[in-house]
Amino acid sequence: MAALKELFKGAAKSKSNVDEYVDLDLSDYEEVIENEPAEMYIRIAELNNLNELPDLKKEVYDGNLLLVDISLLKRDKFNLDRAIKELKQVVEDVHGDIAGVGEEQVIVAPMGVRIDRSKIFGGK
Repeated sequence: MAALKELFKGAAKSKSNVDEYVDLDLSDYEEVIENEPAEMYIRIAELNNLNELPDLKKEVYDGNLLLVDISLLKRDKFNLDRAIKELKQVVEDVHGDIAGVGEEQVIVAPMGVRIDRSKIFGGK
């Protein structure tokens, strides 16, 4: 028994200390390269009403991927259904893909991009 206490004595000393964490400033790792054009941009959008759809559709036709927040439009089921239907039509036109992310976001992808609906980790 004394041998077991001696064996685990070192383990008790190696508790992690909460004060040892490091707060990372992610701005150190984010670099915006203004002058270099890209073939595709990932654009973030909020869809508040149907008047914003033409701008979103243009982005997809231009070959950009959209991450659209639909949380404000969810209050109006009719307009939400119409907006999703129009986005699906754009996706069919460009041979892209569309998928929901959680309850409040939609990814709209242009041609050449497929959305994998399986999670890498964190459940099925």
